[in-house]
Amino acid sequence: MTPAEALRERLELSVFRDPLFAQNCYVLRRRDSRTALIIDPGLQYQSVLDLVERDGLQVDRILLTHGHVDHLAGVPSVREATRAPVGMHPADLAIVDFHRMAEMPFIPPGFAPFAIDLPLGADVQIPFADLALRVLETPGHTEGSVCFVVGLDCFSGDTLFERSIGRTDLPGGDMQKIVFSIRNVLYQLPPETLVYPGHGPRTEIKAEMLLNPFVPA
Repeated sequence: MTPAEALRERLELSVFRDPLFAQNCYVLRRRDSRTALIIDPGLQYQSVLDLVERDGLQVDRILLTHGHVDHLAGVPSVREATRAPVGMHPADLAIVDFHRMAEMPFIPPGFAPFAIDLPLGADVQIPFADLALRVLETPGHTEGSVCFVVGLDCFSGDTLFERSIGRTDLPGGDMQKIVFSIRNVLYQLPPETLVYPGHGPRTEIKAEMLLNPFVPA
């Protein structure tokens, strides 16, 4: 067993998909403790909090891959329940309109603005007990889009999907940048890296390099 495979054995991943946007929220936990991280809590936040309460998890951090509402609608509720700090790239504050979000009909009651406690950027290391997640800057879907890597697992947000890529027609989107981010950042990861996207099923770097019609290797 390689060191990366041994690391994967120490972690447990739960995936929650919201019913409106089919957006994925990930809860990454240590098998040898109750320490956990929550990535992109959206409208499925109550199911996430139910898991946290049921298993007595201690949430270290709430991590956001980018600033779109479907990926952060649950942040205020999760933050209030867990007291965990929030990490996001500060460049995406420009697209977070808290007032407008609060008026959206599907937003949870009591949605309120929140601050970034942990500014994310290239190669920031996020402690996770004796482990660490590495932050990759991958602008293109938004200016502040990031991915999180631990061992051979990559949480790609809306940058890279199975056989697709994130849309670039929203504020902060840029097709040239997202293609650059995928080809020069994500495709530089080990080919066997598993990719856990913000929507849809997981994929693998080597499969996308071979079969992704938008960004061939």
